[in-house]
Amino acid sequence: MAKNISIIILFFFITSTAIGQHFVILKSGKKVECVVNALNNDTLEVYIDMMMQKIPLIEVTSIYFAQHVEYDGKLTEKAETISVKSGTHIIQYQIRARKMISIPPVSNATEKKGRVVVKITIDRYGNVTSAEPGYIGSTTTDKYLLTKAMTVAKAARFNTVMTDPLSVEGIIIINY
Repeated sequence: MAKNISIIILFFFITSTAIGQHFVILKSGKKVECVVNALNNDTLEVYIDMMMQKIPLIEVTSIYFAQHVEYDGKLTEKAETISVKSGTHIIQYQIRARKMISIPPVSNATEKKGRVVVKITIDRYGNVTSAEPGYIGSTTTDKYLLTKAMTVAKAARFNTVMTDPLSVEGIIIINY
């Protein structure tokens, strides 16, 4: 009887570890495929290639089930184009599953006209970390308009999404 129970427990352990795989995302951005075994004293115990390893919880940003399809943060054509009003100007943006929560002011002290597309990168907290004006779709190469659009893009703020990758790409479009 004890032998049968041992076999059942062993079978359960083997099948649950083979099926219950996870992805652990570290603060460094590294993605670790493993089996999470336990959390003890702020240390995550995981099995990687059948070897138990300990990861300090402070180094972990996220834990996902293996069937989770992770978004890599790259610019995608599937992002919806959203328009917001800034004074007399319209700002359009495309960034997956984000909402602009701080709309920057747009100005043009000249009579120059054109469409400027700015490729942006934002962090999980919605801060614009980089802005590159003159992206595909721009209709002007005027330095003044490119600089103004870059300034507008850097001043934009988006909602926080802690489950997103460390950086997410999108575009901001300004018609002058």
